[in-house]
Amino acid sequence: MKFTGRHWMELLRRAREDAEPYPAAALYPYASAVHRQWLAPRLFEARRDRLLLASAAFVAPPVLARLGAEARDDAMVGQRLARNPAAPADCLAALWPRARSERMRLLLARHAHMPRAVLAQIADDTAQEEILCALCENAGVAADVLAALQQRHLPVLQRLLAINPATGEATLQALWRDAGQGDEGDEGNGVAVRAQILLHPHCPDSLLQALPASALERRCLAQQARAPGTLLRQLAADADPAVRRAAAAHPAIPADALLACCFDGDAGVRRAVAGRKDLAARMAGWLLEDTDPWVRRTVARNPGCPVDWLVLAAADPEPEVRRCAARHPGCPAGLLERLGADPVAWVRAGVAYRDDLPLPLLRRLARCTDVDVLAGVARHPGTSPARLATLAAHPSADVRRAVILNRKAPRGVLLVLRHDGYALHRAMVIEHPNLTDADRWRMRGDPDAQVRFRIFGHFARLAGMRAAPARRQAMPRAIQQAAQTMETI
Repeated sequence: MKFTGRHWMELLRRAREDAEPYPAAALYPYASAVHRQWLAPRLFEARRDRLLLASAAFVAPPVLARLGAEARDDAMVGQRLARNPAAPADCLAALWPRARSERMRLLLARHAHMPRAVLAQIADDTAQEEILCALCENAGVAADVLAALQQRHLPVLQRLLAINPATGEATLQALWRDAGQGDEGDEGNGVAVRAQILLHPHCPDSLLQALPASALERRCLAQQARAPGTLLRQLAADADPAVRRAAAAHPAIPADALLACCFDGDAGVRRAVAGRKDLAARMAGWLLEDTDPWVRRTVARNPGCPVDWLVLAAADPEPEVRRCAARHPGCPAGLLERLGADPVAWVRAGVAYRDDLPLPLLRRLARCTDVDVLAGVARHPGTSPARLATLAAHPSADVRRAVILNRKAPRGVLLVLRHDGYALHRAMVIEHPNLTDADRWRMRGDPDAQVRFRIFGHFARLAGMRAAPARRQAMPRAIQQAAQTMETI
């Protein structure tokens, strides 16, 4: 299908007549100035539509920016925009001078897209602790502004500043001094601030040279990427199991300390070792005989587990361990054959979800009646078109969805799923590469607003790529002439 100006004009007409504002919102970013004027009443005239669009994170920034300008003194629309993570910087900057309520000001001060210059101005102009807290939570605030906030020496800001990833090293050092030393076992604000500083990526090296007193600080130190090996060895033998778990997962833990963690009395520590990317072969063997099923299943799924050890996992009495063995990227064909005949359907499903299945095994699994197994078969690229056609009519939504996720699903099967009773499936079909634009065009009248939004968005992008340059050259016309064109459709 070749997308033409006639198609674009039909989309504009349908968008204006649609019961929901979303199709018009999909077209708006790609429309010319004249056509934006035509879409504006459908988008911004009714308060109900403004409220709906202001809350929609999937709506493009140009729509939200125009909505912010149209909102004027509508506090509810402004508050929804301030809460919307997709709201653009210019929209938020325009809302700040009109912000009346404390809630609105808090949302704007916390928003990730608020321009840094405005955030700096907010910090200079306010003394409200709630707004200052919101600024300290915002990772978009400049480091020098955060340093200035620290100079106010407000206890309520200290932990927030210690958490903010934009806080600089000098500010963290000052926060450490403000937090004081505290007493052992103290879980108050001072300990919490120091713990967050030890976890911070900009933590000063001078603070990583000694073992802290509190368990919370030691746990955070064990998670610090720059923690020295000498301290990690001590942390791996800590009395607190949570500290040992964090140390066992650290990439730089010394080998002798990691070896001891394999036999730790706390199962969580052993699980941390089992999940390491650099798991040694001998450790995998020990852990596959662990008494804790979660340890064994973690090892069996770990790509670092040697293939030779998977025989042990495939014979494990715990079904979840056998399933993890089936999901191991290096599981050999012989073991897959065995696991594909496992008495537990959940284990067979783990086999069915592999893309490297031999076709005879795939055909045997396709004869299964379990939904989880059939979902794996449905998404497999080697499943035959005839089998996919059967699975596309399966009563389980999970199986039909798996067919849509199959990038090899033929067009004939997708045409059936265009009419699926589940709106999510129809929306997913739109994105499938084997569906043609002509097929998508026939879905433009779908009863679900979100599906129509995707359809209109798809063709609006086509218009932006193909028709927009020519349309822009032909656009210097009066709005009255464009109106006549629209009325004749």
